[in-house]
Amino acid sequence: MIQSLQTTDEAKIFELTEQWRAIWSPKDKPFTGRGLENIFASENKILVFDNFDNGVVVLHSLQEYLDTWIPVMENFSYWEIQLEDNLEISIDGDLAVTTFSWVGGGKTKDGQEVEVRQYGTHIWKRLTDKWRLVHEHLTVG
Repeated sequence: MIQSLQTTDEAKIFELTEQWRAIWSPKDKPFTGRGLENIFASENKILVFDNFDNGVVVLHSLQEYLDTWIPVMENFSYWEIQLEDNLEISIDGDLAVTTFSWVGGGKTKDGQEVEVRQYGTHIWKRLTDKWRLVHEHLTVG
């Protein structure tokens, strides 16, 4: 039974990670962040670190996340990312950690091509029987 639960939890976290990636791949549509409220612990404090664009961004709520990234993404006419084949999921009780990297990029509205690779760590917590993202750390590499 414990192995079955572990497998179910891994499948759910894999699914949530893929949803996160899909939201971050709007292609030629505007990035809205819609759906992140079903991934992040939006009712709770979160912690996000990201060093995209040569600065370090530290965020503490889903609203701060959206207020930061929506304006950045408005500069792009196309954006898409793909996870590399290195997603690792570790679960211990009501906590889980995923590590991964993604590659992708797009085109700015003025026609500049952008290619990016980031290495990521997500910390998930089971809150009221649902896995929610409570910590995101992304580093350009």
